[in-house]
Amino acid sequence: MKKTALWATSLLVVLSMAACGSNNGNNASGTKASGTNASGTNASTASGQAAGKEQIKFYTFKANNPDEPTYKAVQAYNESQDKVEVEYVSLVQNSNSTDFVKKLDIMIGSGEVIDVFMTGNEDEVLERASRGVVEPLNAYFDKENVKPEDEYTKLVKFDNQIYGLLTSSTQWLTVFNREHLDKAGLKLPEMGWTWDDFREYAKKLTVDGHYGTYFHTWGEYANVIAYTERPNPQLDADLNPIFDDPSFKYFFELRRDMEEKDKSVEPYADVLASNYHVLQQFFAGNASMLAVPSYVVRAGLNLQKFPHDFQMVYAPIPRSIDSQEVGMTNISGAPLAIGAKSKHKEAAYDFVRWMSKESSKYTNEVPAYKGADGAALIKDFYKDNQNLIDTESLTKTLFDPRIKVPNAFSVPYGSELKTIVENGFSSYMLNHLGFDEVKTTMTNEVKKVVDANK
Repeated sequence: MKKTALWATSLLVVLSMAACGSNNGNNASGTKASGTNASGTNASTASGQAAGKEQIKFYTFKANNPDEPTYKAVQAYNESQDKVEVEYVSLVQNSNSTDFVKKLDIMIGSGEVIDVFMTGNEDEVLERASRGVVEPLNAYFDKENVKPEDEYTKLVKFDNQIYGLLTSSTQWLTVFNREHLDKAGLKLPEMGWTWDDFREYAKKLTVDGHYGTYFHTWGEYANVIAYTERPNPQLDADLNPIFDDPSFKYFFELRRDMEEKDKSVEPYADVLASNYHVLQQFFAGNASMLAVPSYVVRAGLNLQKFPHDFQMVYAPIPRSIDSQEVGMTNISGAPLAIGAKSKHKEAAYDFVRWMSKESSKYTNEVPAYKGADGAALIKDFYKDNQNLIDTESLTKTLFDPRIKVPNAFSVPYGSELKTIVENGFSSYMLNHLGFDEVKTTMTNEVKKVVDANK
């Protein structure tokens, strides 16, 4: 993978920042003598330093707090064996993964050796893999005599190289407010329902006081189909834009018609101006259903942030009306990756593999590891929260044997392409442009990004 001129320029900036920081009492490794890391936050070993163990550092955006589930998982790993000891290093105070990777890049640019790090999404790993700072994992699986595709529902891959393992499996689904569903006299949809059906449900769920559904401003909501049924949401296998795909025109028009004709969704301009959290309107009772990743499940237990008293019930994500397959969805999560310059790669791999298989017991997240008993985990996770979470419909939705994901591929500049679609959709809705005009602009902009990264 080719390093771009932009990365070279960014590296110079990073090195300059690191050089300025070195005058603040930091030692050559970028770590203060007091034991705080380069960001000034506390670093700790989850269960204390152990003599004779190989020492590695794990960098994360999760809080450095004994109550943090990821911290508990790292502590459990340290206690599970006598070969490796992991030091837990939180680089940010706000749990913001974007801020985290910025600080991580500064450390890498200043020469800090990274053993293992966690990011908030796959693109953040692949962007760094394109710079040569992430270790491919293929050889480690070969040595273990394991076919990774048999063990995980999703792998973080680029150019047939595996660069990260997901600690959790976040799957697109549809969540409903049970009270609203019952009052409308509607049954929970089954696998195979379509986006046309979704539109009809939204109409019937819309009453005075709330809309039938809610669409957020992110690029996924410009065309959910592209994320759940296509190998890449913006590109074909030859890295050409796919905006001629019928799903784009269909979904853009669906969004406009639901807003202007059906009045079943909050106007895009209002959503843009309000800066809502993606889950806010659903939990506030202002929208009856939501197409969303499954992180909505755990979020629904955070009553301080999202106060509500209704039970959530779940259904599969709708399929496109012309799809011949049912069960297509998108799976993502927070990946773990190994630094290319780590001197402890075998130990780092052991830790990453354990976390991908065992950390769910501490984080209460469904793992991407296929060996886990998902139904048993769901029952155990939420046995005391049946008033808020319908575990029967959740289990049926997440573990239906017909569920499948596209033969997906990612590119390191995926976040740039997503922004182009977000901007194109915004122009379509706010300026009331025709789809063909917006399609031409998005196509030209995507081609520029692809060409710049060749």
